Amino acid sequence: MATNSARSTRFPEVDRTVTIEQLASRAEIATDVLAQIRDSVLEPYPRKQAPTFTSAQVAALCGLDKQKFAYLQSKLALPAGTSTGNGRSKRFTLEETQTCIQKTAGAVRYQRPASAPARVLTVANFKGGVAKTTTTVSVAQALTLLGRRVLLIDCDPQGTSTEMLGWSPDTEISEESTLLPLVYGTYAFPNEAGEAGAEVAVTSLEYAVRSTYWSNLDLVPATISLFDAEFEIPAKIATEQNADISNIINRGLAALRTQYDVIIIDTPPALSYLTINALMAADGILMPCPPEGLDFASSTQFWNLFVDVASHLPGEGKNKRYDFVNVVMTKVKSDDISSAVGTWLQKAYGDMVLPIQIPDSVVPKGASAQMSTVYDLSKADGSQAAYQRFKEPMDQLAAYLDGQFVRAWQKLTEA
Repeated sequence: MATNSARSTRFPEVDRTVTIEQLASRAEIATDVLAQIRDSVLEPYPRKQAPTFTSAQVAALCGLDKQKFAYLQSKLALPAGTSTGNGRSKRFTLEETQTCIQKTAGAVRYQRPASAPARVLTVANFKGGVAKTTTTVSVAQALTLLGRRVLLIDCDPQGTSTEMLGWSPDTEISEESTLLPLVYGTYAFPNEAGEAGAEVAVTSLEYAVRSTYWSNLDLVPATISLFDAEFEIPAKIATEQNADISNIINRGLAALRTQYDVIIIDTPPALSYLTINALMAADGILMPCPPEGLDFASSTQFWNLFVDVASHLPGEGKNKRYDFVNVVMTKVKSDDISSAVGTWLQKAYGDMVLPIQIPDSVVPKGASAQMSTVYDLSKADGSQAAYQRFKEPMDQLAAYLDGQFVRAWQKLTEA
């Protein structure tokens, strides 16, 4: 009688049991490997370096042709850039480029009135793998190239936004640099010797803001200890009378709203307590969603659950009003499935779906291997056409969002 080959196959008898101690050892090795990769990517610099720009790129970012830009360089005393090898072409640093944008912006862009606070944009989705963090960081960078001053708050304990903005969440960020002290309400910040100081009340997130390699883009970083917030926030219900557990981040942003044009919050891929806080602090919401069946299904679950939770929150809760809620299709493929699910998204969310689609592309994959975005690349690493196909809709997304911020500021000043 023939023997079933699958059943009769004998595999080597190897003990594959794993203890917690072995997992800890493996985690240390993985952390070391990541550090080596990070050092290799950043070589020869200890930190990420911002890209440089050609005269033509700077002129385009200023909304000017090359002749008008050359004229204004002299008239407005704009940065001259640095001559390259042939002596004729010039390159501009990111900071020089932003200076050019800001000095010429009066004629082409609306400036935030001093009386109008920063607009808070929360980027959220129930599901991972939707290009949420890549979109968040890219939009933040692109907005600075529109002359905006931006703060990015990383609410995801994985710290991917933190990593992409040049800080290692595993080795350079400790809990006192994150949202956690604000969540606790009081905190004993360490002194210069690293010893815990006196416990103080924490009502503003200003303590956690740090600069990044990308000028005009600051960061409130995250690290793995931020998971503690998911235990601390619900504990407040038991220990504090009338605890407003959904308004923690919003309260912490009060002072920062006068210091920035836009505050962007990157959230974990779950409707956690931190995500709820981020959504309640927001003036606008952006949901990246690939046109795939499971991603569409997950998006409907997200909104249903959020609406249910929000309607039972104290205070603003069900009366919360947003300047806008947008759904942007990401990782869009040129196939029938993407087209069909894109139609579902349009039917489900109507005009909330933006007329901008971010394509599935090798460009962000290549950039992420360098812990970067498309805006970190001075030029295409591969196909120039592929680079432009991905970057142009990202530029359009940032410009579209900026237009909505402008309308919100105008309404506030007209009221």
